[in-house]
Amino acid sequence: MMKIQDIMSGDFSAYPEETQIFMKEYTQKLREIVKEELIKDISCKMLKDIDKSKDYFINVLTDILDNGYKGLNKLSTQALVDTYLERKNEEDFFLLLEKVNEQV
Repeated sequence: MMKIQDIMSGDFSAYPEETQIFMKEYTQKLREIVKEELIKDISCKMLKDIDKSKDYFINVLTDILDNGYKGLNKLSTQALVDTYLERKNEEDFFLLLEKVNEQV
């Protein structure tokens, strides 16, 4: 049985080689899907209100640049999931995990 903490930390050393391969694939797919969802969420929020308020768009863009959203590839899996959960709810996260499970 895999522990979610190990998936988040990327420490698979306690598992047999076959399980380590699966966990690496699972973690990679999880990271991919979380990044896609974060980018989609951020861009949708920006584009939704761009016509209504130029100031809102500039504020969101400033937030992205100030807080380093451009560096999603450099974030740990735990940090990506934490960022996702700040923007979405647990139900969305469980749906995301189902999507990962279907693709692995």
